[in-house]
Amino acid sequence: MSLAESTASPPHRSRWTHQSNHDWTGTGPGGETLGFCGARSGLFDGQSNSMRLSNTLSAYRRGLRHSRLFAESGYDRLAKRIGYAAEHQTGDPDFDARVYLGTDDPGLADILRAQPALRAAVIALLDAGAKTIAIGRSGVEATMTGGLRPDDPDGEHDLVAAGDAISAVASLWPERPAPGPSAGAVFQAIALGWAALVLAAVPIAAWKNEVAAARQIETYAQIDWLGIGVWLGVAFVPFLLAGLRRPAAHRTLLTLGLVALVLTPFSTDLLQLRANRWLTRSEADVPAALTELRYDHDDPNPTDYEATVTVADRPSDWVLTKREGDLARQGSLCVAGVVATGLRDLRYVKRVRTWECPGQGPLEEPYVPEP
Repeated sequence: MSLAESTASPPHRSRWTHQSNHDWTGTGPGGETLGFCGARSGLFDGQSNSMRLSNTLSAYRRGLRHSRLFAESGYDRLAKRIGYAAEHQTGDPDFDARVYLGTDDPGLADILRAQPALRAAVIALLDAGAKTIAIGRSGVEATMTGGLRPDDPDGEHDLVAAGDAISAVASLWPERPAPGPSAGAVFQAIALGWAALVLAAVPIAAWKNEVAAARQIETYAQIDWLGIGVWLGVAFVPFLLAGLRRPAAHRTLLTLGLVALVLTPFSTDLLQLRANRWLTRSEADVPAALTELRYDHDDPNPTDYEATVTVADRPSDWVLTKREGDLARQGSLCVAGVVATGLRDLRYVKRVRTWECPGQGPLEEPYVPEP
């Protein structure tokens, strides 16, 4: 019997209609509207607009109490053991060992404690392949493992069993009329916004870091672990403290950490430059040469000047004031580079210092005054 023929199943089982290789619709035993969106890839399907990495099973029922449940992992147990995460317990050892309640709603644990049938439905959904169960405005949504494949030989049995389980959760889950955002949801939104801001700052700053890199006289040949540590501290410490003793903050922290590790190899130069500036220890003047002056030659009284100044064989571009530019055109401007020494004796050109020094004669392009 195919899944398309499962409409003949007894009324206490879910019924599914075959739509495509990946997407299915169904009806639960209590009339619930079910949906299954299987993983797919445009590369394998030959469709340029088709990309889905996860299997999602849904049961639609509005007005449910918001929560998130996870198949408890070793990481969850570690976070609880060290005292970082705080999880509400139901008192059922088997349920508490398998299900992690990622909610700050203490009343939900009391409801689960009082309803063995609801606990059994959640366990059955985990047994059917769910790894994350989200209960929200539209109903229950379970992210399934890759093992749920309707096109497999046992696909019909697996999908019907999963449909029965998610329907039972949706029908037994407590209701709450139009709840506002919970404290946990507000925390997650703020924390993820902070994480996105910090992580986005790395590639954005690195993209705009060409000027700073041009003024760096020496660079590291090895990884700057101190610079990386400073950046990770800025990124993690506020989130780490804000998430202390919250139910699911450690999971978001893990996601943030994985993203940071992916970005870190691409931001090494940025971290080196920034840490060097933060830890500046001394400054000193170094002889410099004004090697190029740029302005509008058709303007008899130009106001915008740019110059290339070479300090310790490192050319860098600077904007000059009108007076500095006029002096440079007359050959009466001397320059020196203010070189700062920072982390591990790394030096960079912090700024240039100029003064009037008459007697050098008119500037010719390019002009390289004597040091």
